Amino acid sequence: MNGTIANASLTYTFKPCTHCRSLKDICNYVYFQGDTLCFSIQCNQNIESANVTAYFENPTTHITYKAERVEKLTTTVYGFSLIGSLLEKIFRDDIRNTRSFKAFKLPFVIHVTIDKQNQKVHHTFSDTFYVQFID
Repeated sequence: MNGTIANASLTYTFKPCTHCRSLKDICNYVYFQGDTLCFSIQCNQNIESANVTAYFENPTTHITYKAERVEKLTTTVYGFSLIGSLLEKIFRDDIRNTRSFKAFKLPFVIHVTIDKQNQKVHHTFSDTFYVQFID
């Protein structure tokens, strides 16, 4: 299976939501746009029989959210969560505390644990994604 990432940027741009009156409205609006925050890990051995768990963390509040999708393909683990889900589940307070609903800078951590034959490997990746609303 081969493919390409359509957009490797961590900046998500949306048109302003004219009907949004609450934080929940904004999260739902972004959710239904379908944009995702994805991850992929290349392993040095076949992990198809391994138990894999993954979750996203807000490093400021330490609120976590289980990845909505986790897949294994031979030596690769990959997955994602929808941006709207992350906004609602782990960044709600950060958004509520901003002065403007036009742009958000949101640091995150992805934690992935691969458990195979009683050997556990934990991968952590930190970065920041940006959500902006522009006409």
